[in-house]
Amino acid sequence: MLEILKKGLLFRNMEDDEIMEALETMGSHRSVYPKRTLVMRDGDAMTQVGIILSGNLHLFHIDANGNSNLMENLGEGEPIGLLNAVGEYRLHISAETTAETEILFLNVSQLLRKNVLTAPVQIRFLQNLTVAVAQQAHRLTRKLEDSIRRSMRDRLQDYLSGQFHKAGKRTFAIPLNRQDLADFLFVDRSAMSNELCKMRDEGLLKFEKSKFELLIEMPITEEEPDPNQ
Repeated sequence: MLEILKKGLLFRNMEDDEIMEALETMGSHRSVYPKRTLVMRDGDAMTQVGIILSGNLHLFHIDANGNSNLMENLGEGEPIGLLNAVGEYRLHISAETTAETEILFLNVSQLLRKNVLTAPVQIRFLQNLTVAVAQQAHRLTRKLEDSIRRSMRDRLQDYLSGQFHKAGKRTFAIPLNRQDLADFLFVDRSAMSNELCKMRDEGLLKFEKSKFELLIEMPITEEEPDPNQ
């Protein structure tokens, strides 16, 4: 668990004993959820930050017409509920496991509202928490920009470029099926599949199910470095 936590922003530059001290202060606890379990629901009060220790979560929102929009696909080491737990806002998304998932929950209110910040470990954690909240807000801003300004091809290009940068090579597998990808990009699945076929026919990429290969002619969006990584 400690190795997973140290890879994320929340416990950056903290030693094992400091992490354990912070976890104890926040009354941390673990929960394991079977596959296809709703961990959180739209409208719930989110008072704790969760960190995924294993498994995977889909964060989605269902609009007034019953359409499901995939907001995030989260895996090992990634946090959930940062903005809600810090600001005490109710959730506007739901979270469902796509595999058996273990989550570590942290009661950050213990530090933010009920504790006198005197210990260096507590102050360091809150510094990291501030950066993590800023990072999450930035990601949401980028997603909003993509959803209101980009054509379908641009959205596909940006998403596949992001997967290319993560993999470090032009051949990779994405963590979403076709419907999930369409929901994540806020587009119609059939129209998206047609656009992918056009891109394939134009010699931009190859694909088979979740496996993609970006060919030389495929425009790749430049990666925006995260100053906090």
